[in-house]
Amino acid sequence: MDDKEVKHFYNSKEWKHKRLEILQRDLFECQDCRKRLRDAQINRIRLRGDDKEIRRAVEVHHIKELKEHPECALEDDNLISLCTQCHNLRHGRNPKRFVRKKKLVSEEKW
Repeated sequence: MDDKEVKHFYNSKEWKHKRLEILQRDLFECQDCRKRLRDAQINRIRLRGDDKEIRRAVEVHHIKELKEHPECALEDDNLISLCTQCHNLRHGRNPKRFVRKKKLVSEEKW
């Protein structure tokens, strides 16, 4: 699958319907966050800060990449709900790169 075909797929009605179906199946909860909490509980590890929460899933991730496995594109077993942070980690993206810098109210003049 090339980039044009991927874009066409993500804009299709079938994908939009399946995406919503998967998010509802997973109760709009990030499955990686859920696994992190379950593993910490089993291993008696104390988590801190945001790691103690199950974040809201807003993305649906293809476990087998869409470009290499287009035949699995709409299979339930190949799809998982993730929050943006976990989705970026799965793809090796730097999450800090996406954080917008706050603008100063006024410039310091000293």
